[in-house]
Amino acid sequence: MALDLLAYPMYFIMVVAAVLSFTLALINKVLIDQDRMNEIQNDVKVYNKKLMKATREKDQKVIDKLNKEKPNIMAMQNEMMKMQMPMFASMLPFFVVFYVLRTVATGQNWGEFMQLPFTINILNIGNSFTWLGWYILCSLPFTVLFRKFLGVR
Repeated sequence: MALDLLAYPMYFIMVVAAVLSFTLALINKVLIDQDRMNEIQNDVKVYNKKLMKATREKDQKVIDKLNKEKPNIMAMQNEMMKMQMPMFASMLPFFVVFYVLRTVATGQNWGEFMQLPFTINILNIGNSFTWLGWYILCSLPFTVLFRKFLGVR
């Protein structure tokens, strides 16, 4: 089956994109406390809106009050970054997969550009893509789909 897919690089890369997108969404779901992440993001968003409004209105009292809250907001942002650190570590296997994909693309003589059986009229792209460009184009909808399905923000 895998060898059959290699004869059709467009489909092979689409399958790889789907698998990697699902894997990343699943890792994100398991390793990150989604409720806490949403809470932090909402708190930071509210703080920033208040700060922007006070800055526009040049309301120094509100700005001073918000500046006193700033250390708490910074601590929450730091917590959010720490929560996302395992995600960065989970990216390492993806580099291996991209190296393998490049090796397969070279070994299978896919060429620099793949000819798709349809034309994409966004920015006048046409129907020629590199394997990496096709991977990115495939991974975007899969990522959105799997994140929505798994309830990952």
